[in-house]
Amino acid sequence: MNEKKLAKFLKEGVTNNKIKTGYKEVLQYIKGTKIIVLSKSLTPEKEEKIKKSAEESDISVIQYPGNSVLLGRLCSLSYGTSVVSLKNVSDEEVKELISS
Repeated sequence: MNEKKLAKFLKEGVTNNKIKTGYKEVLQYIKGTKIIVLSKSLTPEKEEKIKKSAEESDISVIQYPGNSVLLGRLCSLSYGTSVVSLKNVSDEEVKELISS
């Protein structure tokens, strides 16, 4: 996974208000999501539930190697977040993120 590209997409999402953060919010607004990024801070039960919902809705999931604080920083947020969903990325950009 290319962390610079991921950071670029996440920051664009924050700027354009096309990002959802946190477990409950991501699950609540999963419709229309293109990609979900999970941090290592997420509990296995919550991770499983998100992956199952993503699979049912044909949404790509990326496992971020850092914790929730690092994922929050990657998004230029002032708080940590264990899960992030993006709606503003194209299918090509999703493929690019997954393959890198």
